[in-house]
This record gives sequence, structure tokens and C-alpha cells, in this order.
Amino acid sequence: MKLPGVMQPPELLAGARLPSVTVRLVLAVTGVLLSLVDYGPAGWRVVGAVLSVLAACSPEYLFGWVLILFLAAGRLAHRPTLNWQFLVLLLGLHLLHVLAMLALELPWRSWVQPRVFVAPLRRFLIVQVPTQLLAVVALLLLAPSPDGHRPLTVAGFAVIGAALASRRDDAPRHGPVRGIAIY
Repeated sequence: MKLPGVMQPPELLAGARLPSVTVRLVLAVTGVLLSLVDYGPAGWRVVGAVLSVLAACSPEYLFGWVLILFLAAGRLAHRPTLNWQFLVLLLGLHLLHVLAMLALELPWRSWVQPRVFVAPLRRFLIVQVPTQLLAVVALLLLAPSPDGHRPLTVAGFAVIGAALASRRDDAPRHGPVRGIAIY
């Protein structure tokens, strides 16, 4: 049934198509950039670049996840501080996972409509927003300041302790449960 005066909304880029090779190119570029962020001018960035190219060229060998482990291991050499490199790396590692998954599923010579990327992008954002907020809060509370003190750690544990202490339960905590017969 067609209603007069009611039109279907036009779809975003309805006829547009992207070659699936673009997913692999974005995977390689993201891996190389994250290697530069994580390792800087050190020689290990070359290993990151090689792993990025391997992840893009042959995703069936799971080099994308080897790259993720390599970049995460490189973060262990840094002090636990709240800085932009950590937050970019946290976002980038998740992006590498999503891109490696897409590269694993999409054939080399296929063409993909842009709306295919809407659901993974939505899930990416749903995971990243609370993760970034939690990372900022955790590093503010637990990471030492440059002079070695942790002023917010005590305050953070005091707030958590106060919240747990003020929790009110109407049910008794100890003793038998009445009205239930256990045989």
C-alpha cells in the first residue's frame, strides 16, 4: 500500500561502493602509525611496520592480533601515567582488532557498501567511550604523579569504602533463612 505524500527517506550513499582493499590499507596505515606512537624513534617501529603490512596482506594468518600483542607489550616499557599516547593506543588497539576482523572476512576483490561499516563502528563507539573514561579515572586514581606520590589513590579508596559502608540491606546478613525447608 502506498500512501500519497509519503516518501521513503533517501539512503546514505545508496549506490556507492568501496573496494575492500581500503580496509586492508587502513589496517596497515593504522598499525604503522600506532607503532610510531608506541615505540617512537626506536628500531622496534620497523617490526611494527612489517607486522602491519603482513596483517593487511595475509589476515588469515592472524598477524593483526600479533601486531596488537606487539604494541601492547611495547606499552609495558612506559611508566603508568595519563598521557595522550596511552589513550590513543587504547583506542588504536581496539580499532586494529575491528579492522583485522573485517579484513579477515572481506575478500580481496570485493566491493562493499559503506553501510556495512555502520554496525562495527557503532559497537566500536559503544565500547570505546566507557573504556576511555574508565582508563582516565583509573589512571588518575592509581597512577603515581611525577614526584612519586599517589594523592588521589587514598581518596579513591576512601570514596569506594564509604559507598560500600553506606550500602543498606534490609535482609539479615547472617542466620538461617526462615520459611524455607531444606531436606
